[in-house]
Amino acid sequence: MNESTPRAVMRRWMVVGGAWLAIGGFSAGQIYLARRAQGHPPPLGPLLLMELPVWLIWALATPIIVLLARRLRIDRPGAELAWVGHTVAAIAAGTLYAGFRTLWYQAFNPYPLTSGTPVDWFWTIFRQVFILGFVIYWAVLGVHHAVSNYARYRERSNAAARASAELAQARLDALTAQLQPHFLFNTLNSISALIAEQPAEARRMVARLSTLLRATLDAGALDEVPLNREIALVEGYLAIEKTRFGERLAFDLEIPDETRDAAVPGLLLQPLVENAIRHGFGRREEPGWVQVTAARANGSLELHVVDDGDGFRAGAREGIGLGNTRRRLAELYGPDGQVLIRPRPWGGVDVTIRIPFRLTSPSDMTGRGGVGGPRT
Repeated sequence: MNESTPRAVMRRWMVVGGAWLAIGGFSAGQIYLARRAQGHPPPLGPLLLMELPVWLIWALATPIIVLLARRLRIDRPGAELAWVGHTVAAIAAGTLYAGFRTLWYQAFNPYPLTSGTPVDWFWTIFRQVFILGFVIYWAVLGVHHAVSNYARYRERSNAAARASAELAQARLDALTAQLQPHFLFNTLNSISALIAEQPAEARRMVARLSTLLRATLDAGALDEVPLNREIALVEGYLAIEKTRFGERLAFDLEIPDETRDAAVPGLLLQPLVENAIRHGFGRREEPGWVQVTAARANGSLELHVVDDGDGFRAGAREGIGLGNTRRRLAELYGPDGQVLIRPRPWGGVDVTIRIPFRLTSPSDMTGRGGVGGPRT
């Protein structure tokens, strides 16, 4: 709710009135207990009538002090005049409070002063109360500045958090926007290679591509999706590549049930699988093999994309897939999102993704079809 709405303003000032009422009640209780300890407990009715109004008057004074605090800002450079203004206002507040309290106490006090002239007892009480009123003014001013500074701090923190989240989302959107055309162009190249020699198979690949693109666009619209949905995307891509490479491509998806509902960034694995095929063995005549596995370990989800291809050449640069994957994980998880690239002793590369393990929300639990297990 907006803090400037009439209801919010009324609630805020009701809290102020309640606070001063509580202070008045505490003061009355203190007087009652002190008199009772002396063996002369005062009647509660006259005591409350005497004590509560002299504190509730500060509930009426508080809005005036707040208004002065907003007009005379002491938290800015060159606020000497503001300090002088508040000092004058504190003296005036202390004087008015002391005068009212002196007269009110004498009128309703069960034990009024009777010795000396009215001038004598007036100044006796006035001197005692004036300093209290002077201090109360500065206390109210200090509380107002503390609350205002905290509200500004919270607003700045919330604004910074919103800006940071919007910047991170913009970066993620930009990275995903890079991946989608890259994936599309490479898949269309695979289809174009079949049009002349296998038109029927090319048409089937177009249908698969349509389904795959729909899933790709859905994944790109979300920060995270269930791993099962991401594996379905990889499975569709591998089916297209299987048509292109035939017996030259074998693949294996090993996804345990306990990991299928884990949250992963959308479009995470497909670029890595594409790299494994394209750079691992896409240009050689010998058969190749790609494996995607998942495992839960020590609070993390580990994903492996393994191939038996030629491995990384010395001095080779990261492509769009690996580079964007690394940057996306850094945006989403900070140091908890890791990409490790290791050569396999018997040839090929093992790309490991490590992110915090957590489950997706029930609304994301869709497409739990049979994905996983050995595939060729």
